[in-house]
Amino acid sequence: MTDSVARESRHLPRVSTNVIGRPRLNAALETDTPLTLLRGASGSGKTTAVVGWAFVTSSRVVWLTVTPGRESSSDLALALLRALREQAPEGRAPADPPTEPPGELWAAVTEHLCPLTEPLVIVLDDAAALDRESVFDLCRTIAALPLVRLVVATNRPSPFDSAGLRLVIDTALLGPQELMFDHDEIRAMLDPAVDDDTVQAIQEATGGFPAAVRAAALHGGGSAVVEAASATIEDYLRARIERDDFAERTLDDLVRLSITDAVDTPLAAALTGNPDIVHALEESEVFGFGHWEPGEPRLFRLAPHARTLLRRELRRTHPAEIPRLRRLAVEGAVRRGAPFEGLRLAVEEDDLALAAHVIMSGWSHLLDHDGRAVVRLLGDLPIARLKQEPLVAMLLGICLNANRLRRLRGLQLLRLAVSAANGRKTRLSATERLFIWTAESAALRVIGMPDRAGQVAARALALFTETPESEWHRYAREMPLLCTHLALSLYYGGRREQAVGLLEEAAALAGAQGTGNGFHAMSLLAGIHARAGDLPEARHFVGLLRDGGHSQELLDGYRGTFYRVAEAMLAVEDGDLHAAKQHVRAFLPHRATSEHWTTMAAVEAWIALHDGDAAGGLERLESFARMRGREGATPHARQALSRPRILLHLALGDVRAARSIKQRDAPGDRFATLLERARVALVDGRAPEAVRMLAQTRLQPTTSRERAEAAAVQSAALHRVTPAAAQPTTDALAAQLADRELRTPIALLGAEDFAAVRADLAPLGGAPLPTRSALPSFATRPRLSSREQVVLHALTSGAALPDIAAELSVSPNTLKTQLRSIYRKLDAANRTEALEQAARHGLLPD
Repeated sequence: MTDSVARESRHLPRVSTNVIGRPRLNAALETDTPLTLLRGASGSGKTTAVVGWAFVTSSRVVWLTVTPGRESSSDLALALLRALREQAPEGRAPADPPTEPPGELWAAVTEHLCPLTEPLVIVLDDAAALDRESVFDLCRTIAALPLVRLVVATNRPSPFDSAGLRLVIDTALLGPQELMFDHDEIRAMLDPAVDDDTVQAIQEATGGFPAAVRAAALHGGGSAVVEAASATIEDYLRARIERDDFAERTLDDLVRLSITDAVDTPLAAALTGNPDIVHALEESEVFGFGHWEPGEPRLFRLAPHARTLLRRELRRTHPAEIPRLRRLAVEGAVRRGAPFEGLRLAVEEDDLALAAHVIMSGWSHLLDHDGRAVVRLLGDLPIARLKQEPLVAMLLGICLNANRLRRLRGLQLLRLAVSAANGRKTRLSATERLFIWTAESAALRVIGMPDRAGQVAARALALFTETPESEWHRYAREMPLLCTHLALSLYYGGRREQAVGLLEEAAALAGAQGTGNGFHAMSLLAGIHARAGDLPEARHFVGLLRDGGHSQELLDGYRGTFYRVAEAMLAVEDGDLHAAKQHVRAFLPHRATSEHWTTMAAVEAWIALHDGDAAGGLERLESFARMRGREGATPHARQALSRPRILLHLALGDVRAARSIKQRDAPGDRFATLLERARVALVDGRAPEAVRMLAQTRLQPTTSRERAEAAAVQSAALHRVTPAAAQPTTDALAAQLADRELRTPIALLGAEDFAAVRADLAPLGGAPLPTRSALPSFATRPRLSSREQVVLHALTSGAALPDIAAELSVSPNTLKTQLRSIYRKLDAANRTEALEQAARHGLLPD
């Protein structure tokens, strides 16, 4: 004990001897902040904590307990001057307090405190009754005195909590939660030797409420401490109710509120039917039944020990009301964005049908934020019980799937739910099946089965289309997010047009609701349109997202991935490669985990291609694929990355590698693959074949980008074959580039072809064209006729020339003539050198 406090300890309130030191609160009170506010119910240990700190602080402490009659500014100033006089060190007491108006009284306080040369702390206990004028006058006075600060204890919200007061004085708040005993403090209060399970049980039973913990500590240790403590806590609460004349109506309101842990004002009014419920809850806070939590919406949370007592009373006095109260509480939790609380309430009452309703109401929030808590809550439910509510099984299955050790059980539950939804005589509603099929498609997509995911999503889309809105209107808030996940499965399953249509509907639904649930859909629309070459549409959605006031975290997170894709693709088309690189930096934290990794890799490769860094782009792409492990080698991943790999190899002049990737990885039944075959044929010098491929195919371009790139390749090929015939194709290309605001399609031609097509486009006007090709010149590459390519292929067999002639059905002399032509074109002296040169130029077959 310091000397200053030793001299003045007689002025401190007397507290129970059954107390413990609380170093963490002492540290919080030992601060330079001018005002420290302790707010908690009676019994939360405010006075005891401040007294404990006063005995260890080096500052001088003046203690003033506010009593009735000291609420006004004048009364407070007079009381403070008297306290300063009574508790002043010898010879330093102020003059007798004047009886002037408040302004002069506070001037007297200032006059006394200004000469101080050592820190002084004024403690105001039980200060909630002070009026606003007195609080502001006091705080203005203290704020002007650098060596003086305030510690104030209140048992309810008061003028000290006013937002306006923060403009007058800096404030630190120790709220109800900070005042509760923590695990170590409970152990010290009970017995340092008590086991962890007992400490945990006491903490759960009391919520760490100091008066309740002290009551429990009176029963000492032993196996029955928890049971004894519970009875003691109940006696404590009942005694407080009787002693303090607690309003009967307020008690009855609390009994009804005990159906849940926390309530906002609308829910509290709905549960109790009391229009003056806020006043009742403020009274309850004073009695220690709970506390108001900061933030919006404002929540009143019941203390655990109080809720236990009140719940018992609820079951005894109002058993018939419990189902109605429970549903109101669940709806209130969902409404304020706390679906897990609603789910817990439903499961506590073993009402899985209500739990299914909560799941559909808060599906996305539960999956995004409450996965582990869901496993803890539902993990012990038996399979037989889960079979009765497949949607509950589906949620648990998805959450378990995130844990490798429990993935088998998760898959079992997913199969259970899917089987229930697919059954011919299913009892599930259309809305429940829609949720289950959406989850199934997302699960299939994430594990690398996009085609199956697309099929399930198409089935869900058909169900959504034929289901009247009245059937799913209760869950309309979740529908934009549900449609977005279905659209993702459709997109990765190769059903782009269906995906875009569904995303537009999702964005429209979210817009009609006035919620932020349309962000993901608009992000996807922006990225999908940008990749497809529909730049006007992409710019439209990017503009909406830029102006939407979205957080940086959202724009750079999983749901913002396609927004960044769109921004990067637009920047490349605008020739701003630096900006494009800045946008894809947002991918870095998600490279190892995002399901969009192939899209990320393709966009990064696209930027490198147009930046002239094909070698670096190819290395980063392959590194990306290796980082994803087995996932990077799946057929789906190889197909998704075949185009960027082909283009990067062409940019490096490695035609053979490009051809090999096309044959190995690119799907044979798509126009995009045909386009790359025609591009390679053009590079190979087989312009007529490129023209024939594009003119005679039954396949059609699926995107504007494919259509423009095909026109560019065809225009370049016709320039080589029949220059006069190229003009109509070039005119069509110009129209497509102007309409879709594209520049890059002509950059994907060899340097000579690029120059020829660009020269034809330049007089037609329009947007600025690229100044260089992304591919090198292939003019120096040897060009063999189709017959010479057959002969070169035969040379790789190692057979003797007579045998090769016989195999090709030509005479030995004809074969020698063809070989001389091949050697000349390859600048080779013999067969070995010819094969080496052919390999270097990518002319050998794969």
